[in-house]
Amino acid sequence: MIRTIDINKFGQFEDFNWIKELNRGPRFEKINILYGRNYSGKTTLSRIFRSIEKKEVHPNYAREAKFKISFDDGSSIDEKEVALKSTAHIRVYNSDFIKENLSWLYNPDGSIQPFTILGDTNVAIEEKINEIVDRLGSIEGKKGLLFEQNQILEDFKNKTEGKNGKQHELDQALSEKARNIKHNPGLYDSVNYTHPKISADINAAKSQGVLSNVELENKKKLLKEDTKENIGRIQEPQTKLSEYIIKTKELLSAKIKPTKPINELLEDSLLQEWVRQGIDKHKSIRKSCAFCGNVISQDLWKKLDDHFSTESENLRTDIENTIKRLNAGKKNLENFISIPREKFYNIYFDDVEIAIAKWQNAKQNYLSCIDDLINVLEDKKNDIFNVKTIEIRDSYSEPLIQAIKQINYLIDQNNLKGTTLAKEQRQARLELRLSEVAKFLKEIGYEKRVVELTTAEAAIKVVEKKLSDINGFIQQLNNQKKLFEAQLKDESRGAELVNKYLQRFFGHDEIKLKATDNDAKIKFQVTRDGSDVQNLSEGECSLISFCYFIARIEDDLKDDAIKEKLVVYIDDPISSLDNNHIFFMFSLIDSVLAKPKKYGQLFISTHNMDFFKYIKRLTSFEGKDSVAFFLIERKQKQNHKRSFIKNMPEHLKEYVTEFNYLFKEIYTVYEEVKGDKKKKFDNTFNNFYNLPNNMRKFLECYLFYKYPNNNNPLSNLDKLFDDNIPSLVNRVVNEYSHLTYIDRAWHPIDVNEAEECAKIIIEAIKRSDPNQYSALCESIGVATN
Repeated sequence: MIRTIDINKFGQFEDFNWIKELNRGPRFEKINILYGRNYSGKTTLSRIFRSIEKKEVHPNYAREAKFKISFDDGSSIDEKEVALKSTAHIRVYNSDFIKENLSWLYNPDGSIQPFTILGDTNVAIEEKINEIVDRLGSIEGKKGLLFEQNQILEDFKNKTEGKNGKQHELDQALSEKARNIKHNPGLYDSVNYTHPKISADINAAKSQGVLSNVELENKKKLLKEDTKENIGRIQEPQTKLSEYIIKTKELLSAKIKPTKPINELLEDSLLQEWVRQGIDKHKSIRKSCAFCGNVISQDLWKKLDDHFSTESENLRTDIENTIKRLNAGKKNLENFISIPREKFYNIYFDDVEIAIAKWQNAKQNYLSCIDDLINVLEDKKNDIFNVKTIEIRDSYSEPLIQAIKQINYLIDQNNLKGTTLAKEQRQARLELRLSEVAKFLKEIGYEKRVVELTTAEAAIKVVEKKLSDINGFIQQLNNQKKLFEAQLKDESRGAELVNKYLQRFFGHDEIKLKATDNDAKIKFQVTRDGSDVQNLSEGECSLISFCYFIARIEDDLKDDAIKEKLVVYIDDPISSLDNNHIFFMFSLIDSVLAKPKKYGQLFISTHNMDFFKYIKRLTSFEGKDSVAFFLIERKQKQNHKRSFIKNMPEHLKEYVTEFNYLFKEIYTVYEEVKGDKKKKFDNTFNNFYNLPNNMRKFLECYLFYKYPNNNNPLSNLDKLFDDNIPSLVNRVVNEYSHLTYIDRAWHPIDVNEAEECAKIIIEAIKRSDPNQYSALCESIGVATN
């Protein structure tokens, strides 16, 4: 049951707090009667209740609406939760209900929405429906297919959330890694590397695997390379070492003898060489020895010539020429290669170093061999008459040539690298990126995660199949249930029930609703004496509308499961009805709703005092204490006019006529108050604006009861004032209370005038009829002396 309502903002309600405004006083009870004048906020309040019924906030207030309705079980619902299921089953009758369902009453192009109610009981069909309902069960009852469906759905949600959580963690890790790779574009060429791209790389990364440290270093070196100029190939040398060896051996083995040898020289090669060199420095140059000063005789020259023959000199010359060739070959070989390592790409640095080392070693061996040949030839030259031997063969030319070939191969590879560098660098970046991804996959246990996700997905599919099966079965049962329910429903009975209420409670036989079939679609039409009606009076519209509403909720009223929590809100059902119709409107509410106890909670609001007089008779089946009375007022607060729900004054609760209420309104202006009376009137602007009309109505009632011999009670006004009607009273009664002059609507009565007029009327009654005055004061809770 609804107990309180707080309205922070909804139309003309603003900052309304139940506890603050009603001083922790009454709460909404089983029956709630609300009185308020037109435009006080009654319909606005009903729209909050209808927002819950329609499960959406009224479109006029959707942007600013802020309210909270509290229930007796401690739960509540606010503007954000109206779309959710509420424990209250609310049905609201107000102008919005009429416009939505009976637009024809106000617009010829509108319509009257048909509705169905349960027809005559069909036991067999109802048993089938009950059987289906029992099989469906409920979540709350923890049994049946709906409960089983909910259990499977919860399992599906849990498994899906678990799987999604794992997937989210993996996606987050992949996204983070993608960002890290993206921020190193120089190494990975991945400016736009994202989660989808790293996902696309996973299979290739797994296939390639993680690169070794050496591979990583080589690829990083490759990325640092710039394109270099081509290196010229080295012409392979034509080695003559074999030729030199043969020639040397030939010279060493040459055997010659002097014509007349000098034994001393033959036995001492150094002395022999010293003498030979002396001949070169003396013959044809000096006549005496440069060493001892003695004259060199012709006989000595003859002996020396016989020892150093032409043949030996020719051999010496041949040896010297061979030594020169060997030295020249040696010099050429030493300067044969000069290639800076920097001309090669970094990737070949190590290979170039090895190749050059091999070259240097082969060259050194080759040069050493030449040195050996030179040395042995020098020995032969110095000891030319003795045969010399040497054990040597050409094992150095081939390593030298192979070293040159290896260097040329590296030169060719290096030059080729210049044409493929950009492509190889792209490939290197790709392989580096895939290696980084493969390393990352190992770090996060990717394979294990994939297995877990695959297992979770398989489990979800199993539950999903169960859910699909049970959903299909439930849908099938619901379709059967709808077919059976359709057999129980009869739309024509909706119109018949409206007509029953019109005839029973209002005596209208001529005005009826008729259900017509148009293109296989049922619609309701209004007829008078069997003919379609085009124009209805306002009173007739109100009668049809309210009977339609009561008939529309017929099924709710019959349903024992619903009626315990059924909240019916009836907003101002009275328009321009005569007193007889007002009573029958009350009778309809009392007979159909109140007495049969077919509701959980009832709200009725009205502006009509006569209707209010009747509905005060409604008594809840829980006793008089379960009926609450409230007043809806629009008054000024903090320079802003707002609507408020207030406790209803006792005189309105206790007395059954409007007479007491009107006297209270006039007496309020008359009585002395503390503070600024003008400010008080400003805060009750609605009541103050209606004061002239209230004065006129009060005087009509008072004079009619006192002088019931005239159809115009105000014609006896002079009797109240001893044949001298004060001009101010006459002005208020005849001018302020009517809009004969349109400008009066824009100029409400002045405070001083109101106060003076109220004083004149109250004092006149007090003077002319003191007993009546005392009784009226007592009825509104004012003590008299």
